[in-house]
Amino acid sequence: MPLFLLGLALGAISGGITYLITVDGPTAALAALIAAVLTWLGIAALVLLDS
Repeated sequence: MPLFLLGLALGAISGGITYLITVDGPTAALAALIAAVLTWLGIAALVLLDS
């Protein structure tokens, strides 16, 4: 659960910053989604590689 919340928080932060810079909702949503998914995949890869 903490990993999910970390990805969610990082996605929200990146989406918010992107929205402040571009003032474009779909672009900010895409940036947030990409940041969240890459966070989850990166941590999952670290867990798999560490095993």
